[in-house]
Amino acid sequence: LGRLPPVDADVLEPATGTIVTQVESLKSLVNAFADYARPAPVRRVRIGLNALVADVLELYGQDPRLHLERRLSEAEVLVRADPDRLRQVLHNLIKNAIEAMASAGGMRLMVATAQLQRDGATMAVIEIRDHGPGLPAGFDLAAVEPYRSDKPRGSGLGLVIVQRIVEEHGGRLEAENAPGGGARFRLW
Repeated sequence: LGRLPPVDADVLEPATGTIVTQVESLKSLVNAFADYARPAPVRRVRIGLNALVADVLELYGQDPRLHLERRLSEAEVLVRADPDRLRQVLHNLIKNAIEAMASAGGMRLMVATAQLQRDGATMAVIEIRDHGPGLPAGFDLAAVEPYRSDKPRGSGLGLVIVQRIVEEHGGRLEAENAPGGGARFRLW
């Protein structure tokens, strides 16, 4: 840039920035597709959900725009799961929530863990609730497909990958509009 005339430098600099941004976007899309197409085998180990969730939330706690509420179970919730895959689930859902809230104004996110009795069994649950615009009318998790997204920059793979990982763990994912606004996802 220093060797170009100012007029040419003014054109080259933003064009280069655009190219770099688009390459990063394509790289992200390729990585997401690879994760969807060729999942690594699930590596189940005994983990504490509170510790895992706290670890992931630490990455988002530094964002001054985000009010993060943690409602972790008093007792550690132990499960046999793949910690890397569960981290990916949390990152995808939190990223979706932050993107939804950014378009709606204030960013408040609540993440909770619990151990509950459901259908005659003891179940671990992670709940993620945002205060964004909520789920679109007619939203149905069963109809979520790869490469379909309501977001202008979405790849349409994030929620599909979340569903697959939850199912690989023998779990269930629920999504609904929360009372008072926003979306709520529960991983059982």
